[in-house]
Amino acid sequence: MTELAILLGLAAVGYGMARWTQFPAIPFLLVGSLALSATGVVGDPEFVEEVLFLSVSVLLFVAGTDLSLERVGPFKRSAFLIGVVQFVGLASAGLGIAYALDYGPTDALYLGLALAASSTIVAVRLLQRRQQMFEPFGRTVLGVLLLQDVLVVLLLPALIQLPEGSTAMLRSLGGTVLLLGGVGIVMRGVVPVLLARDLDAETQLLAVLGVLFGFMGIASWLDVPLFAAAFLAGVSLSGFPFSGIVHSEMQPLYDFFSAIFFASLGVAAAQPAPDLIGHAVLFAGTVLVLTPLLVVVVGEWTGLVARPALESGLLLAQTSEFSLVVGLQALVVGQIGGEVFSVIVLTTVFTMMATPLLTSDAVVWELVRWHPARRPNPLPTVPSNHVLVLGGGESARPILRLLRESDYEAVVVDEDPAIVERLRRQGVTCVRGDGGDLSVLLEAGAAQARVIVSTLRNPSPLGTLLNYVSDTVPVLVRVFEDPEAEWVEARGGTPVRFADAAGEAFMVWFEEHRAARSAADHRQP
Repeated sequence: MTELAILLGLAAVGYGMARWTQFPAIPFLLVGSLALSATGVVGDPEFVEEVLFLSVSVLLFVAGTDLSLERVGPFKRSAFLIGVVQFVGLASAGLGIAYALDYGPTDALYLGLALAASSTIVAVRLLQRRQQMFEPFGRTVLGVLLLQDVLVVLLLPALIQLPEGSTAMLRSLGGTVLLLGGVGIVMRGVVPVLLARDLDAETQLLAVLGVLFGFMGIASWLDVPLFAAAFLAGVSLSGFPFSGIVHSEMQPLYDFFSAIFFASLGVAAAQPAPDLIGHAVLFAGTVLVLTPLLVVVVGEWTGLVARPALESGLLLAQTSEFSLVVGLQALVVGQIGGEVFSVIVLTTVFTMMATPLLTSDAVVWELVRWHPARRPNPLPTVPSNHVLVLGGGESARPILRLLRESDYEAVVVDEDPAIVERLRRQGVTCVRGDGGDLSVLLEAGAAQARVIVSTLRNPSPLGTLLNYVSDTVPVLVRVFEDPEAEWVEARGGTPVRFADAAGEAFMVWFEEHRAARSAADHRQP
């Protein structure tokens, strides 16, 4: 009990630091557990292993419920190609670097696999916090995460059986494939039955745990690692709306076991020597640089424009909780030593700490400016008596379509080179630049416009524009929150609340649909 109390105390400190710094809690917990291992106060390896395996089963189960293929929607092709290229590219890079650093073949294989997958927990939490889960690049990222996690689930059981020979590897792989078949059975057979019944909260929780224990029991019989069964059980319950039920019932357990898992993980690792820290820095740098490059190239080739492709790459530029599971599983069966496991843990710490910083708007736009696309020529004259649209992405399409059908000229300002190029091919006048940059706005004729419409996700860069033209030119700004609306109104702009606009559009559709149905009913004899 004393050791458990120490781990819980470390977890409390780690989550407190995360709340204070607004960074994910996982890196703080990992660093704290590495420091804790140096003290030796948690010295029972069997206790630590039991805590880790119990905790990781709950974590992977809940993480699996976020990865529904239905959520990916029409972006399956992009997700598949990005996921495969990133997985193979990073695994190959990790394998090559490990050999260059004189790691043995087995160590190199596990290091390569640890680098190949991105963190579902970190990426999903950032997408949820920024309300980007259902944007095209957010859905693409979810598809990539699902594919990569399934690849790890398939490969790791076979890799663990490597010393036993090809027959054992094929048997383990076959057992995992059978569990994948069980995912489809639960999705199409069990979940509809559960949804059809009006179950109370306690019965829902028992049903959810029953699916989890069922998968783990079958995995034990098939000699498949239990972590694979836990993850696939979660995927089997990932369809809407049952995934919401799972989250609501399992969230307290998830929070508890998440804290315990990451607080315990570093205790199982050896104290890293300076050269091992250097190796971890090299592996982390490879992930942080190579992942965005691969994702941007493949993402733009499959149809994503520059900024979403770059955001996807930065969101995926960290090693995964599955990387920790890979190292932990190999450590327990004796295929790698504590030193290699320490490198995997440190690489995860470094990359997860970097992700919130790299995915900030300021960093993303700065990197977009380095995009190699040819910059469009400046406009020959400053436009006037036009509608100036800031942001040419998905949100601007209905506005531009209406303007094309009217007599008003549209001028679009957008930083994304791919969006600018697409709109120019459609005959739309564009200025590539930051919608908050006054020099760019002057070039686009902001002071001479009939009206300015901002579809930018964040209204705060528009302060200079509002101060400059709000007395003479109407400025309509899309906002999501009441504080944003108040900020725009205080500077003379007109906020258009996204939720209100969506509700108004729905009511228009509803009235038209009801009128059409009523007319059809009157025509019937």
